Amino acid sequence: MINMAILGAKTKPRKTTIILSAILTGVILYVLIVYAFYPMYMHSIHYEVYGGMTSVLQDGELYADMESGKSFCFLGDSITKGTDTFGIHWYEPLIPYISGEINNLSHGYWTISDLLFWSDMIPKSDIYVIAIGINDVIHPDSNNSSKTPNEYIDQINTLSQLLLERSPNAKLYFVAPWPLPGWDKDYNNRRKLFVSALMMWCEEKDYVFIDPEPIIMSVINENEAGKYTKDGLHPNAEYGVGLYSYAVLLADHIRYSS
Repeated sequence: MINMAILGAKTKPRKTTIILSAILTGVILYVLIVYAFYPMYMHSIHYEVYGGMTSVLQDGELYADMESGKSFCFLGDSITKGTDTFGIHWYEPLIPYISGEINNLSHGYWTISDLLFWSDMIPKSDIYVIAIGINDVIHPDSNNSSKTPNEYIDQINTLSQLLLERSPNAKLYFVAPWPLPGWDKDYNNRRKLFVSALMMWCEEKDYVFIDPEPIIMSVINENEAGKYTKDGLHPNAEYGVGLYSYAVLLADHIRYSS
């Protein structure tokens, strides 16, 4: 006669093993989908400039440099890194139009002081496109943040000197700290002070200054911030990077043609 107590004791561990195996398999599949397959899918998509590439967007200094075959290096924070979009950079829609080598040194939460700290990692390049400062604006109490616009400009000046020591004939483009759609007035007022200081410094040094904020905010209103951004700051991959790259090109066209 079969001892049912013994049979039950043998069955319970087997059921537990099956359940644990199913859970482990589910976790592995989740990790693969989120951190492998989905990022691969995201990078397989062709990202378009908002409204498509037009002759107006092509009529600018930046676009001419993109076509020239010169090497590009993009420097910045999470928006340049694509931290929240599986590595989809704000300039992703511009990549097909850049005929030279492309490098990137950026990281989430970086301020200008963080970029300076890691400046030895910046490669030589013909063109540097620097978009740094929004974390200085939104995290004023951080030890790594510039407390004032003057401190920010002092560090930007140091960065420019380091870049030109590394690549003496390099051209520098400075993109104003990114806009803050839907953020409160205090942060946006602080951003304006940093942008104004950067603009005046670029004019004094004869560097190219691009502020995409008016164009971005002409498209985004308070009700549409969620369509283009993930959190009122980071552009999403579906619509945001197309808008941000469009705004940089259009702002450069307006500056170039005025």
